Amino acid sequence: MQTSIAQMVALTCYGNAAIQGRQAAFLPSHSTCQYCEWVKFIAGGRQANGTDETITVAASPAAWIEYLLKSGMQGLRLHQRAQNLAANFPDRISSAFVGGGRQWRIEGLRSDETSEFWLSKWEVGNKDAPEHKIWRVTYGLCEVGVTSAFELRTISSILDDLRTALTEIRNFSETNRCGNFTKCFDDALHALDDSEADVGYHRDLYPMGAVGTGAASLLKAAQSAWVFGGMGSWNDMGFEGETQKEYERISDKLFELLNDAIEAAATSSRVAAPRE
Repeated sequence: MQTSIAQMVALTCYGNAAIQGRQAAFLPSHSTCQYCEWVKFIAGGRQANGTDETITVAASPAAWIEYLLKSGMQGLRLHQRAQNLAANFPDRISSAFVGGGRQWRIEGLRSDETSEFWLSKWEVGNKDAPEHKIWRVTYGLCEVGVTSAFELRTISSILDDLRTALTEIRNFSETNRCGNFTKCFDDALHALDDSEADVGYHRDLYPMGAVGTGAASLLKAAQSAWVFGGMGSWNDMGFEGETQKEYERISDKLFELLNDAIEAAATSSRVAAPRE
């Protein structure tokens, strides 16, 4: 899972936990901020003299969560939508680049039946920054509108389809000797069967009790099975004839399901999971 997506998942899950009154501190050391110089939240506003000015709503994820609480926010939802920047440049391929892949937004649900939508922008700052903290991440309040219905597939249906897709691509990987990718798919399948599996880089993606076991399995599996990137990634492979067609079919299928899984699992944190 790309760090930019993982960070939005974490913000959604930690924000919902805080709104529900759970102890869920988003620490500066969070794994999704490991290489970030800053993560801040801004909004535009019209001043008394008629000029537009950008204001800082929060200078850190923890401060943004405080903003949510003070604003009386009712919950958060995570959205994805296709970009497909060009006919020969679908989201699965463009996901290797900053700004590529699906477009993700966090929706904040206000008490007056309107919503805020937050969009992130990742930019490289000082390439020689200490501890490799080169990323400057800015979330902008890009839209405010009437809250609309938002229907997602069920966690259980995504689990079933993802298991089928992972088994298919895992077998393809083994048959075609695709190296360590086979283990990535094996680990993802293990996560689907065991929500407590030791799988995934971001062990702090959600606070304890923020999501149910099915959603936890999806988020762990998505971390392991996200093999899409640039040079040396699953996207960089090529085959001949019918094998190439099969590779493209199963790769596109997995990409679609992983995005659906991430969206549904993170958004499920809006409904409090049973306390453990």
